[in-house]
Amino acid sequence: MVKRKRIKTNLGASKAICVCAVLLCGVIVTPHRALHAQQASDLPSKPEPAAGLLEDSRLQPMANSRNSSTVPAQRLTFSERVKIYEHSFLKPESLIGPALGAGIGQWRDIPPEWGQGADGYGRRFASGFGRSVIARTIAFGVAAADGEDSRFVPSGETGIWRRTRHAITATFVSRTPGGGSMPAFSRFAGAYSAGFIANAWEPRSANSTGDALERGSTALLSSVGWHVFQEFWPDIRTALHHQH
Repeated sequence: MVKRKRIKTNLGASKAICVCAVLLCGVIVTPHRALHAQQASDLPSKPEPAAGLLEDSRLQPMANSRNSSTVPAQRLTFSERVKIYEHSFLKPESLIGPALGAGIGQWRDIPPEWGQGADGYGRRFASGFGRSVIARTIAFGVAAADGEDSRFVPSGETGIWRRTRHAITATFVSRTPGGGSMPAFSRFAGAYSAGFIANAWEPRSANSTGDALERGSTALLSSVGWHVFQEFWPDIRTALHHQH
């Protein structure tokens, strides 16, 4: 039984890693100039941002905006990065992500050493939340070092595919102070470092290299889901508001 679960775990890791690798290759191979040209043709003329929003845009990407060009490229100061880092723990995904992950682990009975019931769920949630804290902390340090801005900014585009593509790409690409783009090294480093560090407290059945890679890849795929949700949430919220 244990051997069969290990085989399923390794297969899951391979699938997750393959998906992330394909997405990453597509993002890196696509020429940056072509991306910028396409965005310029797709977006409507850029409106001037309100003066009162300029200062606030340095700390958050104006999620309610329908045009990402209203958030100018900028070099974040260290204190601003600290505030963004602190604020990230107040967002719903900081708790919802580990809670969902713990529920899936409970359902799959992985790792089996942690058992079922409230105690088993609590251990799985604590492990997921710990990985989240580690990933965010490492990502904060890497982003401060290389100057990237990995915050998600809505596309402002129209069409389900274009907006979904933007949300997926934003998981693997960060903005630069000059308005360009670069691989999201901070997100990769945070996700996979947390996956390997978690081997220190995971039981023997879940502390192999494959398990660590699976945890890192799952974290990246989770980020894709959150970015898609953030992209379409304003429309969902408007639709719900009109129903009441």
